[in-house]
Amino acid sequence: MMKVFWVESIDHSEDWFVVAPDVEIAVSLFASEMGYDIFSDEVIAEEVCLLPENLHVNFPSPDFLDNDSVLACGGEFIDFHDQDLLEHVSEDFLRTVAGETRIVRFGKKVYMEGNVMRVALQMEGKLKKC
Repeated sequence: MMKVFWVESIDHSEDWFVVAPDVEIAVSLFASEMGYDIFSDEVIAEEVCLLPENLHVNFPSPDFLDNDSVLACGGEFIDFHDQDLLEHVSEDFLRTVAGETRIVRFGKKVYMEGNVMRVALQMEGKLKKC
């Protein structure tokens, strides 16, 4: 049975949803695909929900969740236009480097996608860490 996990790392630059049968495989896939070390980069995951039966055909093996699958799993996208980032960089530059940050609500829990530009600006002290 496949499940949806929220997976994140210490720097929060690539956090996103992974479909996998268990937490260990979700963490391993994320670390491998994103170039993280599971331990030194503190890659962790939490179960969000079961993958609906009708989506199993789309995920025969562990993978990252796409936008349509987020919605099909019961997620709701929250409009967020990165105004805090746009105070420091142009919209064209942001779109080229990182794209718009996706924020998703599953029930009462809200998840914010990792964003490389957000992390870079936080490291420079130009943005507060969330």
